[in-house]
This record gives sequence, structure tokens and C-alpha cells, in this order.
Amino acid sequence: MQLGDVLIDTAEGRQSDEDITIFDSTGLAIQDLAIALAAMERADDLDVPQLDF
Repeated sequence: MQLGDVLIDTAEGRQSDEDITIFDSTGLAIQDLAIALAAMERADDLDVPQLDF
């Protein structure tokens, strides 16, 4: 599964809590930024508590 497919919702993600996701961040820095933004937006949608640094 490719990162781009996940970001544009053309790839199915986890089907259950037992499924494991592995992210291999070797490549372009823009990919790191894209996945970080997607994770932040998803956390926001789920009302995940934030940490203040």
C-alpha cells in the first residue's frame, strides 16, 4: 500500500483493532510532512487530547 493511496482514501486502512500499521519513512521529506498533517487532522477529527510543549 502506498502513502498517497492512504492520503486520498483509495486504500482501505485497518479493518480492526488487531490490525497493525507500519510506516516506513524513507524517501522525501514532503512525505513526512504529508503524513504528519494527515495524522494531526485525523487526531483532531477524533478529539484526541493535545499536549502543550
